[in-house]
Amino acid sequence: MTAAERLLATARAEIGYHEKASNRVLDSKTGNAGDRNYTKYARDLDALGDVYNGGKNGYDWCDVFVDWCFITTFGKELGMKLLCQPYRGCGAGTRYSMGYYQARGQFHRTRPQPGDQIFFGTSKSVNHTGIVERVGGGTVYTIEGNTGGGVQVARKFYGLNGKTILGYGRPDWSLVKEESAKQPAQQQKGDDDTLTYEQFREYMEKYRAELQAKEGSGWSREARDWAVERGLFQGAGGESDYLWQDFLTREQAAALFQRFDRTLEGA
Repeated sequence: MTAAERLLATARAEIGYHEKASNRVLDSKTGNAGDRNYTKYARDLDALGDVYNGGKNGYDWCDVFVDWCFITTFGKELGMKLLCQPYRGCGAGTRYSMGYYQARGQFHRTRPQPGDQIFFGTSKSVNHTGIVERVGGGTVYTIEGNTGGGVQVARKFYGLNGKTILGYGRPDWSLVKEESAKQPAQQQKGDDDTLTYEQFREYMEKYRAELQAKEGSGWSREARDWAVERGLFQGAGGESDYLWQDFLTREQAAALFQRFDRTLEGA
């Protein structure tokens, strides 16, 4: 695949992702859906520590989604170069993001191409962004975050002469070839098959998030209702979300046994 196709493959895989009602279950596409602007995209970029000038989870995230797609596809260093963004900058904001392309001479008013970052707004403000997926028949097709009612990743399309389209930031895709040529011999030796501790933690967190988003199985409903009725389990964060499919730690087991012992005392 070309570099742009690789980027679009990452973006397409996220279609249907809903922002969350709170800062939890962020890896599930539809779990904990809400309108509080919490996403895995901001969480992941915030964790890198130097992509933005501060934490962005809980804020509008259309530009954060675009940045996440680039950095997830190409890595932080190359992704930031393609986005024309400085470290610890204001790239989470559409106005600044568009300005970074303009400062590099990589902003175009017409003739969009797949992989371009499209910007929307008026003559006075920039208020939305996405990624160009394809162009044809006088129409530009996009993949955008924070859209479709303001809460998800979705496909959209617009007439090429639409008044709200301000233009397109175009990554320098030649950088991808240059960086690819610099890949060390470790990949040829198979070292890239080694799972780092950071990768293991990331995969484990995603796996647990998937478990937490699952409902309890039908066969255990009676037992679960019994346990909740007697106060043996409490919902996560004081809510009625009991995370039935998640792990049980020894610490949690100790609390469970203590609560059960108290029910015996009161019997």
